[in-house]
Amino acid sequence: MNTVVNMVKRNEIHLYLLALLPILSLAMVSIAIIIFSTISLLLYIVNKNTNYKTNKKNWIQFFLFSLLFFFYVVSLLWSDNLLIGLQIIEKSLSFLIIPLVIFILKPFKNRNQLVLFNRVFILSSVFLVILTTIYILNTVSNIFNGNNYSKITNLRDAIELTPLIGEHPIYFAFITAVGILLLYYNKFKTKILNHLCAVILIFGLMLASSKGVIIAVVIVTIIIIFQEIKNKINAILALIIFAIGVSALVYFSPLKSRIEKEIIENKFTYPEGIHYNSTNLRTAIYNCSFSLVQKSGLIGFAPADIQQELNECYKKFNTPAFKKTNYNTHNQYLDYLLSFGIIGLLLILFVFFYYLKIAIVNKDNLHLNFLILLYIVLFTENILSRNTGIVLFVTFNSLFGYFNLQSLRQKHDNS
Repeated sequence: MNTVVNMVKRNEIHLYLLALLPILSLAMVSIAIIIFSTISLLLYIVNKNTNYKTNKKNWIQFFLFSLLFFFYVVSLLWSDNLLIGLQIIEKSLSFLIIPLVIFILKPFKNRNQLVLFNRVFILSSVFLVILTTIYILNTVSNIFNGNNYSKITNLRDAIELTPLIGEHPIYFAFITAVGILLLYYNKFKTKILNHLCAVILIFGLMLASSKGVIIAVVIVTIIIIFQEIKNKINAILALIIFAIGVSALVYFSPLKSRIEKEIIENKFTYPEGIHYNSTNLRTAIYNCSFSLVQKSGLIGFAPADIQQELNECYKKFNTPAFKKTNYNTHNQYLDYLLSFGIIGLLLILFVFFYYLKIAIVNKDNLHLNFLILLYIVLFTENILSRNTGIVLFVTFNSLFGYFNLQSLRQKHDNS
């Protein structure tokens, strides 16, 4: 309670609104961004003389951290679907607004504020899992009908149907994964709270049973083990213990049924009739996505036109699945290649490596591992094509990047 009172007294409470992302509806996220931006602007105007000065480097950094927004704007020049293109730009405004506020208006003044932001996000993620679990328990009779696999699909559907805060299982899993990563580097003073948060977040990750996110978490955890444990023998022992723990979690989680049904039994075949699932649909999706790469050329189809091209290709598969809903490329890099061509993809990869370089040079393992987690997930999901993924990525990447670039500048000035 005292922390909240102090935030109000110091005109800081607006800084942490975006950390509530896990428990905000789509409309509430937009309101949070507006409040965060408006108050930051007003305080910047009032305290302009005492604020950190904005220079040319800040504008260049803002541009590099919001580059994706400008790609979407430029792509309108060759798009055949202007209205859809404008809708995509509207959805992508966070790519522009959040870096603009963080790098130009500079509302965050010290790393203590960043630590508090991270902790608010952790607690929000915990509440997301708790509230979702409560909803699932209240609808348990509807979920656990049928065979083991149908129970898992019903469970994943229930995650998305949770009132107000319902998230697609993939985004739900990614939020909990980020929460786990932040918790490791931003522990609370009470050990019991740390352990409780960790258990709840890991439970949420297993509940969503998103294969791509879990694989990314496993890889990042292995990286952390070798980052933190310098003794090779101890690192290998820790790795063995971790492998045993992961195996046990997977065996007793919904992921086991998904692996058995979707991978082992189907063996990556194409969907046929009503026999389709997440894995064989992806087989068809990647078939179409790669077939379109040859036609995308140097500048791509434009983001607004990709879905139409994919839907046309999906018609060759004898299944009603592709008529029920639109399926994107399920690979963000493929999406960028088809949207902006090889030139656009190379430029995007350049800024992605630029973010990595900032983290590596400043020895910020949290920023580095956050990016690695995201970049791995992007191989199986279009995380940056929906509002939740965009806001989550651009907020944390901008905050980490801002403080790391500030530290590098201070080191340079002192040398």
